[in-house]
Order: sequence, then structure tokens, then C-alpha cells
Amino acid sequence: MNSFNVRLKSSQKYKVSVTSGGVQVPARVEDLINFDPSNKQDKYLMMYDASTQTYKMVNPDEILINAVTEPEQPGLPQEFIDQLDIDLDNKIDLDAGTF
Repeated sequence: MNSFNVRLKSSQKYKVSVTSGGVQVPARVEDLINFDPSNKQDKYLMMYDASTQTYKMVNPDEILINAVTEPEQPGLPQEFIDQLDIDLDNKIDLDAGTF
């Protein structure tokens, strides 16, 4: 068992992190080594980028665009489409012209 001696000096602040089995456990997402915080903004979402092998912050619109163009299961969830159908009902006026 390890023993520790601690001496506290006033006016100094300490950052304490938890370790387990010699591996440091991040206390915040920003502390992850593969997190790119360069585009961190309010209401943005975290998405994994396989090309850079990092997690990055993206506009939620990019999530929807990627859902449509995703090669293995492209498309938006049917529940999302159904909700758009309800929300946009009678709000889009298509003029068929005159005959």
C-alpha cells in the first residue's frame, strides 16, 4: 500500500484527477486525448470523425445531412419524417398553376 504526505500551502490551487490501474480517467469531455474542441459552440453535438480518429463538435444540421448520406443505412428515421409531415401540414403552399 502506498503512503502519501501532503502539505497544503495557502494561495495555491490544485487540480486533482482520479486514476484507476495507472490510467487517468478524464473528468471532462475536453480532457479526452481524441477530442477536438476547436468548434465547440452552444447547442452543437459531438460526432466521431473516422478520418481524423477524433470526436469533434458539429452543427446539428451536419448530423441530419450525414444521416441521409450514410452509405450503410441512409435516410432519416421514419419517426422523424412522420413528425415533419405533421409539423409542415398545410404550411407549404404548392401552386399547380392554371389549366
